[in-house]
Amino acid sequence: MFIYVISILYWFFRVIELALVAYILLSWLPIAPKLRLLISDIMKPLLNPVRRMLSTSVFNTRGLDLSPIILYLITAYCLQLCVRLR
Repeated sequence: MFIYVISILYWFFRVIELALVAYILLSWLPIAPKLRLLISDIMKPLLNPVRRMLSTSVFNTRGLDLSPIILYLITAYCLQLCVRLR
């Protein structure tokens, strides 16, 4: 039973990682506005808590949004944790 939960969590974090990479790439490129809006709506609930924490921390950068990078690092850590627990 435990292995199934870890597998589900692994694939959940993998999907988040792929959506985050798509979010980052589409934020740089002015293509596919509908897809960009869809991925932005998906990633907004995940990025907002990170943005709130960054706004009150020492790393408050007004012009540079570091939240996708931090969320990517958290997701990568969770993926590695799932791999080690398998």
